[in-house]
Amino acid sequence: MSLGLEVKTVSLDNLADLRALDQDSFPEPWSRSLWKLELSRPNRIYLGAFKGAELIGFIGGLLAHTDFHITTVATKKSHRCSGVGSFLLLRMLKEVDALCDGIETITLEVRASNKPAQGLYRKFGFAPVGLRRGYYQADNEDAIVMTIENLQGRFLADRLSEIELELSLAVLEM
Repeated sequence: MSLGLEVKTVSLDNLADLRALDQDSFPEPWSRSLWKLELSRPNRIYLGAFKGAELIGFIGGLLAHTDFHITTVATKKSHRCSGVGSFLLLRMLKEVDALCDGIETITLEVRASNKPAQGLYRKFGFAPVGLRRGYYQADNEDAIVMTIENLQGRFLADRLSEIELELSLAVLEM
């Protein structure tokens, strides 16, 4: 993949690296037992971005009836704003698009203060639909709920093709 990245499914073999990146990225990282549980549950997708053997980002989510919910996204601080998040989100949404024709929405929560992440999600077609007050317990920060809706048509696949082309062009310009 471009930028020297390989995006692939992560497993229990990557647990130590996932936890280290999670702890470095969030004030409330997941426990070892929660990571183990999440990586072993059905209807979950967890992907990692690797530069060589180094895990520099991850994304994860779960299928709940007709909604795919993105539960976690992190990029190593030294690689933020370099396209890693875009590549991870693109790959995740392609996996979701291939997963099931019955998916109607994709949702996520993002910190109200995290404007770069909100911009990334908007680029992919997510729109704000609600607010969860005090959602992040460590600091009582609000979360903005963002969603892509009405996925019964070709909207998602078409948008992902556009984004993939944009990312390819951006990498060529670097």
